[in-house]
Parts: sequence; structure tokens; C-alpha cells
Amino acid sequence: MKWTFEQLKTFKVVAELGTMTAAAEALGFTAGAVSQQMSALQGSVRRPLFARDGRRVILTDAGRTLLRHAAVLLDDERRAAAALSGPQAEQRAVVSVGVFGSAAVSAMQPAISYLRSSSPNVAIQAVEVDVETMPQAVQESRIDIALGLNYGDAPQPPLRGVESQTLHQEPFLMILPPSDRGQLRTPQALVEHANSSDWILPPVDTYFGRACRFACARSGIEPNVQHLVTDTAVSIALAESGIGITLATPLMMGLRPTAAPTAVLPGEPSRSIVAIVRSSALERDSVRAVRDALVHAFRSRPALG
Repeated sequence: MKWTFEQLKTFKVVAELGTMTAAAEALGFTAGAVSQQMSALQGSVRRPLFARDGRRVILTDAGRTLLRHAAVLLDDERRAAAALSGPQAEQRAVVSVGVFGSAAVSAMQPAISYLRSSSPNVAIQAVEVDVETMPQAVQESRIDIALGLNYGDAPQPPLRGVESQTLHQEPFLMILPPSDRGQLRTPQALVEHANSSDWILPPVDTYFGRACRFACARSGIEPNVQHLVTDTAVSIALAESGIGITLATPLMMGLRPTAAPTAVLPGEPSRSIVAIVRSSALERDSVRAVRDALVHAFRSRPALG
């Protein structure tokens, strides 16, 4: 059905006033113009909308049904027009942001606070996404923008139409058993100790698991992995218990603070928190505003790493 909003507006006035002539006077049209619009509307609906009652017209059952739905459509159109012509703050846009544990805790609150002052018409909807599938989720438009990861020794392959911007870089830290406190004073001693110790790492088929092993190799360490654990908090707790060494980053330790001894992994391997977004999505002012808010969230918190 190919009716227009103009036809629906005229139809509503005719239904309310009861004559084509009265509707024409109210709308500033000629009676012929109103009659033509109603003929076109009835042709689109393919059902009679009016019946004669003396000099007046009354609605048929089809006309009553159309009037009920037309009122809703016209009200929605009025509100949409008012929002788009009103102050910018009324034009609310919601941007979905893919997040994962440590980055979400670090970035969401400062980014949302920044948006409230810089772009009050833009809202963030955080969506938890597996960090390994984050780039694909962005490419497939399941989310508008994402907080993702990139490891220098295990970079993510590029995806067509998707770009990344580094927001924050942080080192790998070794979480050591409490008994190691104060004993490992040089990088060489740390490497020797690490090569003779048990380790707690994620499985090699995970992105972080592969990155950990590449980072260790850069440092001259061949970890003797005795415990395969994906959850960072559990890994840190196990290191605290004294059964082995694990790896984390400053942001990750924000989720699970520890009093266990720590040391920067020799060789200074690092990981980057990145903003991932489709190039085409940056045509939207709201998406650019959220990316700027994420940049601000990390730049304003240098203590994170």
C-alpha cells in the first residue's frame, strides 16, 4: 500500500469534520484536491473508506481501522519531526560498545561521564563480547564499536572495512609465589627462576594463551605449564597460593588486586587496548563521539599502566 502521510493527514481531518468541503477549508486546500487525495488513498487501500450519510461522509469499517492506525503513524511522525528540528540534546543516539572484563571496568565509567558533558545526546550501551571475536562482531555490524586487544607478538589479522586505534598500552607482569618476594633482583635471575618454575597459563588455543607464550619466548622463558586456567582472577589466586607463576597486566590486576610479588616480564612485551570500528560507521557523529570518549577515558587515567 503506497499511501502518503499527506493523504493520511487529510483522511483524518475528513473523518473528524465529516465533509470534504469542511476538510478543504481547514487544510487550505480546494475541495477538488481533497477529493483527489481521498480517491488515491482508497485506490491504495482497495477498499471503500467512506459511505454517504446525507451531505456528510461516515467511515466504513475499513475506514475506522485505517483511522486508528493512521493516528498512531501521524503521532509518531510528529514526534520524529519535533525531535529532529528541536535542540540537539533531543536527538538521542545509542551506540553499542563491545566490551570485555578489564577494559570495561577501566573505560566505561569515565567514557560515559565524558559523554554526558561533551555529547549529552549520545548514550553508550555496553555489550559483553568474546574478545577473540570482537573484530568480527564489529565487521558484521553486531556492535557499533568495540574495545579490543592487540598483542605486539601476536597481532590480529586486518579485516576489510575495519580500523583500529590504540587507546592504551601496558606491560606483561609476572605474578610470583609469595616465597619469591625479594629474591629475584636482576632480569637474568628472574629468567632463570621462571625457567625452573611451574606456570599457570591459559590454553594455547586462546588468544591470550598464545600471546603469553610469545611474550615468554621474547623474554627467553620456556614456561613449564602445569595448570591451564582461563580466568585471570583464578590464575592470580593460584599464584598467590604458591603453586606457580602466571602473567597478567595492570588493567587485569584491577579486577583482581594482589599482594603477591610482581615483576615486569623481561624483554618488555606488551599488549594494546584498541578501539575497533567500521570505517563506514565513523560517518555517524555519535560513533565518533563515543570513540573520542574512549580515547579520553584512557588518556585521563595514566595510572592504569
